[in-house]
Amino acid sequence: MFLLEFDHDSVREPSEKQAADLAATSEMNLRYGYFEARIFIAATGFETERLKSPLLDFAHCALLAAQNVSDGQPGRISFTESSLLIEFLPSGEGLTVLRSWDPVPGSCSVSDFLESAFRFSVEALSSIDERHPEFRRNAYHETLSHMIEEVNPASGR
Repeated sequence: MFLLEFDHDSVREPSEKQAADLAATSEMNLRYGYFEARIFIAATGFETERLKSPLLDFAHCALLAAQNVSDGQPGRISFTESSLLIEFLPSGEGLTVLRSWDPVPGSCSVSDFLESAFRFSVEALSSIDERHPEFRRNAYHETLSHMIEEVNPASGR
């Protein structure tokens, strides 16, 4: 079992200036300065934990981790604003989930992780698109959309 979700109601709205620049602002600004949210993570072996992080950065890191894991390599989600780290270590069809702040490991199947990372990222992008359609015109939107397609469990990658 692997859970990766965010609280849609907790997503911090951009300031007026940020909203006006949404179609043109940089990837860095979008990943680190917009849309902070409460994120929930759980795996077999540890209870649900709540984290606070910029939503697009977390989705980006989860997608990179999923790409690595689908290639049989370790994946990681790091937090730019702190030293926290979540690592995903593949072993056959299973994953060990390590969190830098807790010595208790978790586990899940590779498929559960890939499906959760995919679903989380699709929901994050859709949630922002619904509230801020102008975000679709930002070049980073296309980058994230491509990354999502790369880890789509239905694509047979």
